[in-house]
Amino acid sequence: MKSWARRVWEILRRNIDVPKGHFVVDFTDNPFGLLVAIILSQNTSDRNSIKALLNLKEKIGLDPIKICGARIEDIEQAIYSAGLYRQKARAIKNLARKVVEGLDLKNILKLETMKARKILLSLEGVGKKTVDVFLALHGKRIMGVDVHARRIALRWGIAKKDSYDDIQKAYVELFDFVENYDYLHRLLIMLGRKYCRAKNPRCDECPLRRICPKRSVKRKTFAD
Repeated sequence: MKSWARRVWEILRRNIDVPKGHFVVDFTDNPFGLLVAIILSQNTSDRNSIKALLNLKEKIGLDPIKICGARIEDIEQAIYSAGLYRQKARAIKNLARKVVEGLDLKNILKLETMKARKILLSLEGVGKKTVDVFLALHGKRIMGVDVHARRIALRWGIAKKDSYDDIQKAYVELFDFVENYDYLHRLLIMLGRKYCRAKNPRCDECPLRRICPKRSVKRKTFAD
């Protein structure tokens, strides 16, 4: 399977274009801003999440003190375009409050992956996919699993169980030679959007068509 995974990796890198500028704000030294951006990106389009992020930055700011002091209604209004705005506003405000109270995201990122993950998952309104994408973007050996990655994993038959943690573990173990799991995740997202679609998959056009172990899959989605 490892040799197969390397072939998959090389084919995807050669044939799948991943859009640059995944987030419109430079979060190199701002893990709080990045985590807010990821929260906004869940269950919506890139266009809507970017619009919400820019609006939040303009109307309130991406500083935890400013967000912590803002009314929840103002945060909801600012991020309305991202969808699930009430749920996301609560998660963002709670995150800001925790940071103001002393939660140090930079220090958390220095911890071993699973220790950092456990702490971040204890935050109200922050789910596994959000945490795993955040950690992967900081070089941790972990990968977020969205509906596309899940569907592809089950069609490939690489996970023992149809669960978020089992599928995520399967990807990390199978592609253990990959240095950037966020890049792998984004390749899978584009593969799922363009070829390995839930309905009417374009198998005959897929760059992996010659080596894909096709599997049937029942429709189901993960909650973030």
